[in-house]
Amino acid sequence: MPSLASPRFQSLLLTAGEAARITRDYLVQSKLLRNSPASQIGRDIKLQEDAASEAMIREFLGRQPDPLPVLGEEAGWAGRAAEGDELHWVIDPLDGSFNYFRGLPLYAVSIALCAGRRAVLGAIYDPERDELFTGGAGLGLSLNGTMVVQPAPARQMLATGFPSKADVNVTLSRLGTLTAGWTKMRMLGSAALSLAWTAAGRLDGYTESGIMWWDVAAGLALAEGAGARNILCEALEGDAVNVLVER
Repeated sequence: MPSLASPRFQSLLLTAGEAARITRDYLVQSKLLRNSPASQIGRDIKLQEDAASEAMIREFLGRQPDPLPVLGEEAGWAGRAAEGDELHWVIDPLDGSFNYFRGLPLYAVSIALCAGRRAVLGAIYDPERDELFTGGAGLGLSLNGTMVVQPAPARQMLATGFPSKADVNVTLSRLGTLTAGWTKMRMLGSAALSLAWTAAGRLDGYTESGIMWWDVAAGLALAEGAGARNILCEALEGDAVNVLVER
């Protein structure tokens, strides 16, 4: 793979950032309409905004001079799937759907460039605060185009969550064990936002078991760009993973 500092990867990083931003007006305006869910099964909710946002992002990526395969939360591999370690996009068009549905301003759009199960670079956009986090290994971490200066590492605030398909008892047991090593725990309801804020030093760590790859891929790239001291990603069945990131 060419150096991430090469013109191609610099261009792809800009593309990721643009793709993450293009649905902002739609998402912000549609949230005010309080549309009914397309479906809700157990703790998992699907909104029309999920599918619409993904369609807009796919259309944008498909128009680029360097089109790549795309794996999305809503449509999977719509088109050709990537082979082996071939570069491809992994997108979560609306991470934090339940927050979005209830009017909580904690959701994000997540775009990652991946090679196999490695996140090469990523972009996470917070429409409510107009904050775009971009970066990757060898690229550093930027917030709205300005390099982020990391605060000193601490073991104080750990973000986590309940994946919609996770076993509640297993998750509660794991959280009980984790609590002893951290001062505070936070559940934002958005894995992407939790990882972006961890990479930027607003949080000190993030962990979740059974989370989906598209929820965390871009955030893992940001954490690597920020120089996180501990990044673990364990592949599970299908597209699920266990993740731990510590600054």
